[in-house]
Amino acid sequence: MTLQRKLLVGFALMVVPTLFVGVQAIRTNALERATLEALGQRLARSRTYADVEDAMFNQTQVIWRYLSGDPAAKREFPLTEQVVGYWLDRWTAVLPPDEVKHAEGVRQIEADIRAVAARVFKLHDAGQRDAAALIARRELVERLQPTLARVNREIYRQARELSVQGAVTQMQAIVEAKRRVLWGTGLLALVAGLLASWLIARDLARPLNQLRQAMAVVGAGDLDHAIVPSSADEIGELARAFARMTEQLRQSRAQLVQSQKLASIGQMAAAVAHGLRNPLASLRAAAQLARHRVDAPAAREQLDAIVEQVDRLDVRIAHLLQFSRPAPFHPLRESVRTLVEGALSGFAELLRLRGIELVLRFAEAVPDVRVDPMRLEQALTEIVSNALDAMSPPAGGRLEIGAHVATGDAGGGGSGAGVVIDITDSGCGIPAEILPNLCEPFFTTRSEGTGLGLAIAQRYVEEAGGRLEITSVVGRGTTVRIWLPVASRDPVPAPQGTLA
Repeated sequence: MTLQRKLLVGFALMVVPTLFVGVQAIRTNALERATLEALGQRLARSRTYADVEDAMFNQTQVIWRYLSGDPAAKREFPLTEQVVGYWLDRWTAVLPPDEVKHAEGVRQIEADIRAVAARVFKLHDAGQRDAAALIARRELVERLQPTLARVNREIYRQARELSVQGAVTQMQAIVEAKRRVLWGTGLLALVAGLLASWLIARDLARPLNQLRQAMAVVGAGDLDHAIVPSSADEIGELARAFARMTEQLRQSRAQLVQSQKLASIGQMAAAVAHGLRNPLASLRAAAQLARHRVDAPAAREQLDAIVEQVDRLDVRIAHLLQFSRPAPFHPLRESVRTLVEGALSGFAELLRLRGIELVLRFAEAVPDVRVDPMRLEQALTEIVSNALDAMSPPAGGRLEIGAHVATGDAGGGGSGAGVVIDITDSGCGIPAEILPNLCEPFFTTRSEGTGLGLAIAQRYVEEAGGRLEITSVVGRGTTVRIWLPVASRDPVPAPQGTLA
């Protein structure tokens, strides 16, 4: 919440009592209006029932007219049934649940009237006019009309009582609520004023004191001091901006230290590499020459071991030189498949000897990328070499390399279309706690490694404008994902999936 909003909240708390009185007045008016509407609805139901009563009375009069000799009355009787049904439906539709029993009683009386009319009409048409008149008198006058009168009195009595008593009860509740509001408004005004004053003092003084203390600590040189904003207003935003500035200073200092460290290591590595390469070359040549002049198998085996170890040292020296003195970047347009096949060309025999299954999955119409082919092949070679080392013989394993088009980059930090290359092995996997350090220079988990392979691969990928990320599950394998931007003026097909 901003400081301006907090001030507004404090002011609002002070005027809450007035607003509360206004809201209560509106609520009271709504209750009074609802009470009047309920009273009007009950009166409307009473008027509707009066129409039901008139329709049923007309229904009995039609019977007496027919007995008096009016033949048209019998044809009118079905119309009276429709009129009674219409008014009964309208009256029943608006009845509350506790009054539905009265509607059932009225419907039963109307059904009895229709049954009596059917008997009277039948006897009269058969010539038994006295019997028809007797039944009409006994059923209508002596039984149904008194029953209907009792039901009418009960309905009208209940309507009057509920209408008047309900209105009086609701009005009494409204008056009582008004009285409670008047008593509570004074207390609420006092509490709201005190609360608003306390909130304003707390949200201004405490954050400013905390920020002042943090600035003093950081100014003394402690860039690792945690700055935690305690509010979400302008003061909190100022504290967050100061925390971001402190974090940037800390990162800049760490990067400067790391750069100085790497520069020193690079200079030392270059000097050591140059100092060792020539003697190693002489040693290798001497061992090869001696091997041709020695016939003893044991001696030959020892000389072969010397050559092999010299070659391994030469690889480490090459890594040191590549890391300390990278060659200039020469970007060219190149096919992804060509790059992958070039990197795999030197591993065919090793794949066969270790029993590793190679699976290539390339999507259709993968566009070209703009990279330095030699350097990207070197990056892929380093990654494939690490994948093969993770699948130690004789267990073998599975190496899967795939490429497809995707939007965004592997790290989620870029935009636009690109090509994703996934290199997945079925090796032992990498613990999660060391994953962030894999691409750091000289970090390695193997005793014979230099710790520069992935660092060089990441540098070459990022020089081409790409990203490299590593995911791994211990016991299941590791996936290295490379995102590379598409070469310019190269049509890109619709992405076949997401990078996730």
